[in-house]
Amino acid sequence: EPAPGGGPPVWSVMSARRSVRHYGETAMSLQDLSQLLWSTHGITGDMGVTELRNAPSAGACYPIEAYVVVNSVDGLAGGLYRYLTGDHALMLLREGNVGGEIARAALGQRMCEQGSVTFVWTAVLPRTTGRYGQRGHRYVMLDAGHVGQNMYLAATALGYGCCTIGAFDDTAMNQAVGVDGTVETVVYAASVGPLE
Repeated sequence: EPAPGGGPPVWSVMSARRSVRHYGETAMSLQDLSQLLWSTHGITGDMGVTELRNAPSAGACYPIEAYVVVNSVDGLAGGLYRYLTGDHALMLLREGNVGGEIARAALGQRMCEQGSVTFVWTAVLPRTTGRYGQRGHRYVMLDAGHVGQNMYLAATALGYGCCTIGAFDDTAMNQAVGVDGTVETVVYAASVGPLE
């Protein structure tokens, strides 16, 4: 379970936040991974039948889904997982060195296989286009930005380095995660690992 209380003051965390591309070798704890997932997608309330999350979403559509590429997390096999928001759980999609595939899809950014984890965020496009028409794609990018900023702040507060990733080969990244690129497509990613 996540531990939403305590931690350093938000102003200190904002001041300390930087993009970090090189990491130490210590494995991430499962508790810290839980905290990072909750910080970006955790359910914090409701508005009728709509569950509200830590990161804001235009119209509370929440089109952003989280996949986690585990390279080095205590008690968790390396591989690709999907985050199940309502259950605050991970579902293993496939084991193995997925970090190498993600690094290649991210145009050789080795931090994707050297960090403890890489978060890959997809957008489920029908969640926004029905409500907002063609403007829905713009709202998807705003939502992805909110999730990425929450990741930076949470990782910094926990003492990890983080670097978001927007440069990648769309087709290769979609294939690595196993999404079709039309209904669900990769829009953003972030590597997270221990500070050197």
